[in-house]
Amino acid sequence: MLSVKIALVMALLAGAFSSPAQETIVTDPGERAQCLGVLREIGDWAIDAEIGSGALAVEDRRRTSIFTNSNLGRVLLALYDLTQEERYKTHALAWFDHLAALQQITLSSRGDTVGYWGDLSPTGNIYLGDAGTSATALAGAVRYAQGEQRCAYLTALQRYADFVRFGCQDDPQGKNRGGSPGWILTNGDDAGAIGCGYYRGQLSVAPYTIATSVTGAAFFSAWYELTGNTEYLTIAEQAVRWLLKSRMPDGEIPYRLHNRVLAQWPLDTMSYVGEGLVSVYRRSDDSALRNEIVRVMQRSLQWLLNRQERRGVWGRMRSEDQQRSQGVLTLLIWHQSAVAADRRIANALSRNLRYFLDKDNRKAFGVNELPIATGFVGLGIAEALQPGVTYRIN
Repeated sequence: MLSVKIALVMALLAGAFSSPAQETIVTDPGERAQCLGVLREIGDWAIDAEIGSGALAVEDRRRTSIFTNSNLGRVLLALYDLTQEERYKTHALAWFDHLAALQQITLSSRGDTVGYWGDLSPTGNIYLGDAGTSATALAGAVRYAQGEQRCAYLTALQRYADFVRFGCQDDPQGKNRGGSPGWILTNGDDAGAIGCGYYRGQLSVAPYTIATSVTGAAFFSAWYELTGNTEYLTIAEQAVRWLLKSRMPDGEIPYRLHNRVLAQWPLDTMSYVGEGLVSVYRRSDDSALRNEIVRVMQRSLQWLLNRQERRGVWGRMRSEDQQRSQGVLTLLIWHQSAVAADRRIANALSRNLRYFLDKDNRKAFGVNELPIATGFVGLGIAEALQPGVTYRIN
């Protein structure tokens, strides 16, 4: 009886805080102009750092990778959509041209041609997290590609989809780690999850939370939107079901990799999980699944609100986890703009955006210095200006 009363009180409180979703997050013209100014600074920094060359001209080149550059390329495309300034599109597509050319070719377990990416270089780690982030961003660039360029993008995306689905006959980098029939788990409690690729000298087919989010949910839902092939949407929806099932009672989603749970990445995990869940929510017609995403993620949203610092950000300053933490705005903005407006979420978003309007705060956070942090901050601001702009495919 007590649990019923508690549930009733929680429902009443939720109703008191919620109202119909609002399509626009930043409504004040002055604040919108300031946010766009910060976003321009990020875009100009990426251009000045020669993103199209494939390696950012930054002090620590070890902090650049295909996923870092792809996030920045995605920011540049969002800037083009928001401003219609050609230079943003031009430099974004220069990076995506480079990304498509970087793809490495091998034979799948079926004997046909498939493709993959290393994380930092063609010979780098084959991580389906980094590659999934990059492939999702490349899918968003297809709409602006023409002729042979468009064909190259679509070919690379198809080869990556087939690499994930059908694996490789042998270790594609010749390191004697063995081949794989594919990285999508199809049986048991972990059905729908995606493996890592190759990890620490071994083939890794155990569930990887990040790959499940960005390759399984985000990339395959985007590839479905581009191709209309419902097999890809099914993969994405099954990945989301696995992610929802993994949520802990307090709302946190654990970082699972190679049969381990790593506790040091809570915000990183929520950022990437949000990317996958929102991607599928926007593209799936399965109302039951969409409702399940909303229901299950209520505790995760509260988990985020509870952990936001008074200054408006999350995590320990400049830590690896914090550098990816701004991805959590994806979830907050999605709920506010597509599900229901909530005063608590509105306040959290306002505190966060105000933080980044201060030049000293941006410097302290590492904006336009730390490439990973800069990309995630840019994506969050772009979404706040126009929810859905970083998810555009067509």
